[in-house]
Amino acid sequence: MPCTVHPLPLSSLPACTSILSRAFSHTSPLIDALIPHHDTPAGHAKAVASFEKSMQTDPTAHFLHATDDSTGAILGWAEWLVLEKGLHPEAAAEDSDGQSAEEREWARALWAPVAAARTRAVEQAGGKLLLLNLLCVDPASQRGGAGTALVRWGTKIADERGVEAILESTLAGRHLYEQNGFYVVEKMEWDVPEKFSGRAKPDVFFMRRPARNSTGEGRLI
Repeated sequence: MPCTVHPLPLSSLPACTSILSRAFSHTSPLIDALIPHHDTPAGHAKAVASFEKSMQTDPTAHFLHATDDSTGAILGWAEWLVLEKGLHPEAAAEDSDGQSAEEREWARALWAPVAAARTRAVEQAGGKLLLLNLLCVDPASQRGGAGTALVRWGTKIADERGVEAILESTLAGRHLYEQNGFYVVEKMEWDVPEKFSGRAKPDVFFMRRPARNSTGEGRLI
């Protein structure tokens, strides 16, 4: 369906957070760990507040939504980080209301390899690249072009700047990203404490898209 990508206003964050819950449901252990209880009123409100904080304090963060050209309905949304001097300093892990110390430990264990992979890629790129931090499309609108439009917002900027782009993908999203020039660097491995051995681990791929010229052709690295 025809859609257009726009900057996401603060007022749309609650609706976009609901899309995230519908898109991932409870199929992604990584999302559930990093955005706990996102499908409950309290968890939803906390997630909205966290996204709002990022939008207001991280100058590298670009929040976008794809809207239906006919109805104006939000089909999906994304957060791209446009990096010039490396990653913006991240806030220390906060204790979540109603989340136990064990759940916070689980979240940190899952985040550690993701953060390490990102840091390596950013350092290799000299601090200049684009990072797709999050992308989700409403299940009712999937395979309609919104995901592609949101991905291409970032790859267009990457090509204009001659820099690479990176992201983490679930198995379900991998094909979309491969269609837009990304390739799998590694399947993430999770070195978690023994007490978490019985928990389902995320099925996540770290992907990169080589730097190209302003026409999207060629390889600069």
